Amino acid sequence: MSGAEPRGRSASSSRAASTSVSRAARRVDAGARATRSSLLLAALLVGCAARVPEVAIGPLADGLDAFLAAHVPADENIRADRVARTETASYHVVQVRDREAPHRHAAHDLTVFVLRGRGTLTLGHTHIRLRAGDAVLIPRGTPHGFVNEGRGRAVTIAVFTPPLDAPDVVPAGEFD
Repeated sequence: MSGAEPRGRSASSSRAASTSVSRAARRVDAGARATRSSLLLAALLVGCAARVPEVAIGPLADGLDAFLAAHVPADENIRADRVARTETASYHVVQVRDREAPHRHAAHDLTVFVLRGRGTLTLGHTHIRLRAGDAVLIPRGTPHGFVNEGRGRAVTIAVFTPPLDAPDVVPAGEFD
């Protein structure tokens, strides 16, 4: 026997065993790549999934669902509940069933964060599609109105600056 051949194996059986091992290694590599690809895809899908916004403001600390359950609008089209106030701003949970009439705020800037639902905000003569996770700034004096296009109530956090301590709604006609 020559020293090149393993004891008890012929060269052809040695090559067959080597080929078999490399095929198995390729299958393991392919399986590992498939697993990594699947994990990456799952991570991307989770990252792209709609996230329920969390709100940690005063009475909302126990969760938005608990707050909304305790503040169910009767037959109101719009319900606004002040949930916090600082020296510079007031914070309100606003629920819209259908739509709000065109109006403006003479003395307040308004920032709106959409928590649930979707709809169209008319800001001046511009129409902006909004959905949960979106935010918009409405400068004082700017005519605006919102139309809910979802099945349930649209829910927002409205931040007025300075704090809204008295009504400040001026009808705007059909956006003048």
